[in-house]
Amino acid sequence: MELKCKQDGSFKIIQVSDLHEIVVGSALTRDFLRGLAKTERPDLFVLTGDNISERLPAFGRERLRRRLIKRSIDAVMRVFDEIYRDHGIPVTMVLGNHDTEHSRVTREESFWMYAAHESFIGVAMPEADEGAMGASSHHFGTHNLLVKDKTGARPIFNLWMFDSGDYSNEGAARSYDGVRPPQIEWFRAKNAALDALPSLAFQHIIVPEILDFLTPEGMEGLNEAPCPGSFNYGQYAAMSEAGGVRALFVGHDHENSFQLLRDDGPDLVNTPTAGFGAYGKLPLRGVRVIELNEKDLSVYGTHVVTYQEYYAPGALRYARLALFEAPLGRTKLAANIIDAIAFRPVLGMGKLFQNIISKCHSK
Repeated sequence: MELKCKQDGSFKIIQVSDLHEIVVGSALTRDFLRGLAKTERPDLFVLTGDNISERLPAFGRERLRRRLIKRSIDAVMRVFDEIYRDHGIPVTMVLGNHDTEHSRVTREESFWMYAAHESFIGVAMPEADEGAMGASSHHFGTHNLLVKDKTGARPIFNLWMFDSGDYSNEGAARSYDGVRPPQIEWFRAKNAALDALPSLAFQHIIVPEILDFLTPEGMEGLNEAPCPGSFNYGQYAAMSEAGGVRALFVGHDHENSFQLLRDDGPDLVNTPTAGFGAYGKLPLRGVRVIELNEKDLSVYGTHVVTYQEYYAPGALRYARLALFEAPLGRTKLAANIIDAIAFRPVLGMGKLFQNIISKCHSK
């Protein structure tokens, strides 16, 4: 499976971050992603970590916990397999701090659970993470994907996928992790071998420089304070020096949605949560669309599509969003459970509910 630009030279990515899915999965999220596959027609989906929630697998015997992890990953990947079969759009991913937080499933084992799905285009490159050990686990899943021109003859763009780990004991206190020196050296060598091909980078946790780059006014405009690791391993400096990387796309901070433009290095772009299994305000939840064109790879376009923007008021699916504004709906895992149970089509109740909502909006 290869990535290449469309006949008009365009290439589109949809970044999906912080789903925090559980074993039942969110029917609303699956519907949203399937719809976006049809309307946006992306060439690739990228999951940028905290794809599953490990709160349930934190309990029970190890065998049960491992089974719950796999079923949670399968719940995430089920929709992408459907999209791949229907539209031929693949997916790749990186892991977040929560993906392997409470279980004995390693990050490498988790990666292979994703890779078992037909839609997955990510490539295992163990050499990229060799020697990158966090506070509790070895990094795994760092890789790169080349995008070819519309003829498929030559690579013209590169996509970096970095595993930013989970937690770190470096520095004064335990904090979030980051992309570590062995991964950075792999990036330097690979980037040089590719002659600093124009590229975009994706990972879960943002770099510490964000706290230096944001002005006081910029901080006031955010919905939550950025949460990078407290120890700086030098990733941003390395990317700036090496050249080629146009922007770094992250998740992790569920309520932040910004594009910080930089002249001295890659832009820093934060994408809000796309799921309902964790904290976050409803109006902000959505995915990020990223657009490229081989006619000018020095620039890229990006915007966020939220659930509220996507679903028209009066529709059943819009009414379902109201659940997540209720206190119960905002309680972590409850949102997915409510959605999984309350809105399955049982005896025509879904259609009846939609008619009621439509009448209310017509008054």
